Amino acid sequence: MQAISHFLSTTQQANHPILTHYHSFRDEISGPVASRWVSKMANLLASDLSNDLFGNADSTSSILIELPAGWQSTFWQVSGDLMGWQTENTLFSQHLSSNAFSFDVHVSNELATLEASTAAWRLAHSTAPLAMRWRGSLPSGILDALSELMAQSDQFEYEALESAPSIKDYLAQINSDEEALLKEASAQGQPTRLGLYSESFPSAPLLTHLWMDGHSVVVVDKLQYTLEKAQEIFASEKVRLVVD
Repeated sequence: MQAISHFLSTTQQANHPILTHYHSFRDEISGPVASRWVSKMANLLASDLSNDLFGNADSTSSILIELPAGWQSTFWQVSGDLMGWQTENTLFSQHLSSNAFSFDVHVSNELATLEASTAAWRLAHSTAPLAMRWRGSLPSGILDALSELMAQSDQFEYEALESAPSIKDYLAQINSDEEALLKEASAQGQPTRLGLYSESFPSAPLLTHLWMDGHSVVVVDKLQYTLEKAQEIFASEKVRLVVD
C-alpha cells in the first residue's frame, strides 16, 4: 500500500478529533476531515500542478508552503511529501534554499509574497476561520487555493510518484528534538489524548506518526495562552499526557 493510501485509510477510520489547535482561535480537525483535505490536496497536485503534465518527468515536482502554523500548512506538507514531491515548509526550515522561489507550486496566505514569486503555480490560501475561498479579488495569475481544492474529489484518485517515501521511512523523518515527545506518547502503551504547550508547532512527520499510532493531539500556543490557561484547556479537552 502506498504511504498516502495508508495515511488516508487510517485517518478516515479515526472518527474523533486528531488535532485541536488553540492559537488566535480554536481549530478542531477530525480524522475523516483530515482524510478529505489531504485527498483534495494530493488530487490537485497530481491533476493540475505537477510538472509531469508538461513533459518534465525527469524533474521532481516541488512546492513551497508559506502558511501560519496549523492544519492547513501541515496537510499541504503531508500531501506533497507522500506524493513524492520536494516540499519546503517555512515553519520548519531554518534556512530557505538560495532561490526561495524556484518551485513549481507556491502556497501562501500573503499576496505580496505570491506576487513576488516566480513559481509556475501560485496559490493564495486563506487561513481565516471557516473560509471556503479567498476574500476579495486576486491578481492575475494567482489562484484561489480553496476554490481549486473544492473542485477536487474527496477520494484520492491518483498514484504517488516512485520517489514517494514508504510510510515507515516517512515516520522516521522526525526531528531529533521531537523524539522525546514521541517516546513519551509511545510509553502510554495505548492511544492517548496528548497535550503540547509550546511556542513551536509539531512537524508533519511527528503528527503523522502520532496519528498513525491512534493518538489525538491538542496544541496550545504558548505565545497566546498562559500556563494556567493552558492547564484549564487541557483539563477541558480531557488530555491525559501533557508535554511542555
